[in-house]
Amino acid sequence: MRSSPPTSRPWFVRSDLRLALVTGLGAAFGLLSSIPFGYYIALTTAAVLSGSYGNSLRLSIQRLLGSLMGVVIVVIFSRGLEWPLPLGIGLAMASVRLLGGALGLQVGYKVAGNIVVMGWLVHSAEETTWGFTRLFWTAIGILISLWATRYVWPSAAIPSLHRQFAAFIDAIIQDFSLEVGRLEADVPTRLSMQERRERRSQLLTKINAVRVLQATAQVELGVNPEMHPLHRLWAELELLLSQLMSVLDGLRGLPAPIQSPPAIKTLHHEEAQVLRQQIELLSRLAALLRQLDPGAHQSLDLVGLKPLDHSLAAAARQMTTNLENRVGSEALSTVPTARMRQIVQRSSLIRHGASVLHDCLPGMAGSQPVTANR
Repeated sequence: MRSSPPTSRPWFVRSDLRLALVTGLGAAFGLLSSIPFGYYIALTTAAVLSGSYGNSLRLSIQRLLGSLMGVVIVVIFSRGLEWPLPLGIGLAMASVRLLGGALGLQVGYKVAGNIVVMGWLVHSAEETTWGFTRLFWTAIGILISLWATRYVWPSAAIPSLHRQFAAFIDAIIQDFSLEVGRLEADVPTRLSMQERRERRSQLLTKINAVRVLQATAQVELGVNPEMHPLHRLWAELELLLSQLMSVLDGLRGLPAPIQSPPAIKTLHHEEAQVLRQQIELLSRLAALLRQLDPGAHQSLDLVGLKPLDHSLAAAARQMTTNLENRVGSEALSTVPTARMRQIVQRSSLIRHGASVLHDCLPGMAGSQPVTANR
């Protein structure tokens, strides 16, 4: 069995080029500045500038806390306590490890230890000035790094996730359109078992791809991503699409509608009208997710969906009312009980799809997605 050829890897990616560019410019700025120790700006950008904003923010917090802790400890132990060097530096390093563990630092305590050793042994004559100057350059380097992750070849994970959600909504719309065609056809046909399984498998593949990309995009949200408004948006979208998949499964499992007597045909056309309005609302939502203009569309304009939502809810209520008024009437007296049960079930599924949209929209309204153009 022939082995597959190894995957070719590029010599560098955009994030590597960004790191080299930003670090070089930062070093030039620091060295040209009249403030001493400007090279620490390059050391900071090289340490915290990563491929995503979330990772850079996490590393920046670690480095800033570690630097502050190291400066405070070296000043206290070298200037305040004035212990012998072996004892003082040993206790200072132990304090760094203890406080670093208490603060939950994973890499920041290494920076603190480096500052303690350098400040005590190399900059002992000016450790206070050196320490706070290093803090200044560290803060400048962190700001430059966070700015670069946003505006210099930024990560496309979040916009890609929104486009994936929009593509999944398009697939849902396509399946609902097939149901509309069945409800309006004079002689509708039911999908075969194989076709129903294939369509369900396609939707499952799409939603699994969305979940994988969502895990990558969540890194972009920084510390405590669960508290970010975008996390709520994605949770509401996933809940909405999962429930709409269940509605489609239920509709596909029902027998093909029969357009007789005329009262039943009228009911089916009312159901088709509700689905059409649901498709219109979903199409508008997909279009909003695809809008990636950072200047004009910093958040989803879900206010514009309210008229569509109100119209959909009114149509669903009217459909349910008309069905309730016709059940048991003389016009439907010849309809078998089993078939009537299927009609009620189809109407209930369509009404549930409308209510799911109505319930999820308020949760999406509280989010502000990062829609940077790529």
